[in-house]
Amino acid sequence: MRFPKGRAVLQNAKLEFVHLDNVLADNKKERASKISGYLEIVYPEAVEFLYLKKGEPVNAGHFNRSERKQMSVAEVIDKAKSSTTGTVSIYETPEELVDMIMATFSVKPAFKNLDLATVDTEKVFEKLVGVKFDGFLEIRRGFDMSYLRFKEGAPCSGYFTWKVDSLGLEVIKAALKQAATGPGAIVVDAFDKIPVMAEQASQAQVTLFLNALNKIVSELKMIAGPTVVSKTLTTSKESATVHYPFLNDFETADGEAREGGKIVASPEELGKAFAEWIDNFVDSFRVVLGKRLDGVVQLALKDFRFALKASSFGRHSKLKDLL
Repeated sequence: MRFPKGRAVLQNAKLEFVHLDNVLADNKKERASKISGYLEIVYPEAVEFLYLKKGEPVNAGHFNRSERKQMSVAEVIDKAKSSTTGTVSIYETPEELVDMIMATFSVKPAFKNLDLATVDTEKVFEKLVGVKFDGFLEIRRGFDMSYLRFKEGAPCSGYFTWKVDSLGLEVIKAALKQAATGPGAIVVDAFDKIPVMAEQASQAQVTLFLNALNKIVSELKMIAGPTVVSKTLTTSKESATVHYPFLNDFETADGEAREGGKIVASPEELGKAFAEWIDNFVDSFRVVLGKRLDGVVQLALKDFRFALKASSFGRHSKLKDLL
């Protein structure tokens, strides 16, 4: 897959010679390197991306010939660091382009796989104008992906992998008609909204919630015993997983919560998920311990209270008054 490229910060460097940790650290520290855009890793069988916002990797994606999927930032980095084949490039682009690429992972298309060689392009654009379409088109030309943004039915910005002279409606239509040389040459998906790109929760945030939960677990083991507490930790997670399936990537073996896989969730979702998990866990002991339970929880969370209060956990947990 090939995507619109902005200013090249690093281009086609061999993966085996790139110290990825140093590259990412430079992006975070140096003012000139604090770009928005994407880091592209091209493997023989796929392309993976780290999406950057002011130098910080905030989301990640995987594309190959048959699928696209969101990945965790850590998973993309770990794979790149252990691979010896592939190339790395970094491109500075408008955040709008990255938002559109990421939206294709989560937004249901208004229409999909529209082959411009088999439809009347004039009528397609007449419809977009008529409904005052607010959204974007993803335009696939072989392995090339281009993006055209609309506001109130008019093209307002475009990011193409081939030369398009202007964003005038007639120019755009002519360029697409010219490129649609046969079936499958130009295929279009339409998306009627562009959510601001969701940033993935950082490893530090995951560690915060795990440490807070495990501190409560440790305190309750001394009161209720390790067997009961360990079973309750597992069942409380299972209940929260109904609403937050990514909690399946956490393990509760040996009576302790730990990360079992790479987590793909926003900071907001992560905090809400742990709020439900910890609330379920604590509530299971309330009948037995009564008012004493609040003191146990407050003592356990005292070292984490400011960070928890500042997160979505502090807004959604029943325990917020104990922070």
